[in-house]
Amino acid sequence: MINNTLIRLEDAWKIYDFGKIKLEVLKAVNLEIKLGDFAVILGPSGSGKSTLLNLVSCLDIPTSGKFFFEERDISLISEDDLAQIRGKKIGFIFQRFNLLPHLTALENVTIPTIFQGIENEKALSHGRFLLSELGLGERFNHRPAELSGGESQRVAIARSLINNPEIIVADEPTGNVDSKTGEKIMSIFKNLNKDEGKTLIMVTHDNDLISYGNRIIKIKDGEIQ
Repeated sequence: MINNTLIRLEDAWKIYDFGKIKLEVLKAVNLEIKLGDFAVILGPSGSGKSTLLNLVSCLDIPTSGKFFFEERDISLISEDDLAQIRGKKIGFIFQRFNLLPHLTALENVTIPTIFQGIENEKALSHGRFLLSELGLGERFNHRPAELSGGESQRVAIARSLINNPEIIVADEPTGNVDSKTGEKIMSIFKNLNKDEGKTLIMVTHDNDLISYGNRIIKIKDGEIQ
């Protein structure tokens, strides 16, 4: 039987030590995310959902407990190997887009390819294709200041896809756009999940987005509910 578990947390804690004060942000989290899931991590501000997202996307490791990525124990992997996992396996989308203001939309999209040794012309060709697919075929040379919030987020989505990752991780992806644009972005995510088989992991505090996921992970005060 094929094991399709991508991510597994076992009794994972995340504790920040401020000397006399210890802040328990995540408490004994047990979680599995499987290939092809659209997992929605739902919780109020301060619930620990962004910290949980940082763990499952290999940006951080638990203070205690176990974290397995494709059945590999992350605590035994070097930082260089972790960086390769992040670069090849995971695409990141942030609430504030995180586009570099002095670069064009196309240049922003192709930045992740630099660290994977992909030939420049091949990267540019793929970047143009992704931007065109997302309705930005006339925005290749526009800089972030010349783009709307929705356009900027679509550039960020294209950037997350440039290395053809298995997993797309999105932190409040509709938080800085209007509701109509948010619906378009969620439609893109749904297509990526259903049509292209991407595994989606999305953090939100918006209950209206629950319907898009097949896995709803509710977190409150650092604990999975």
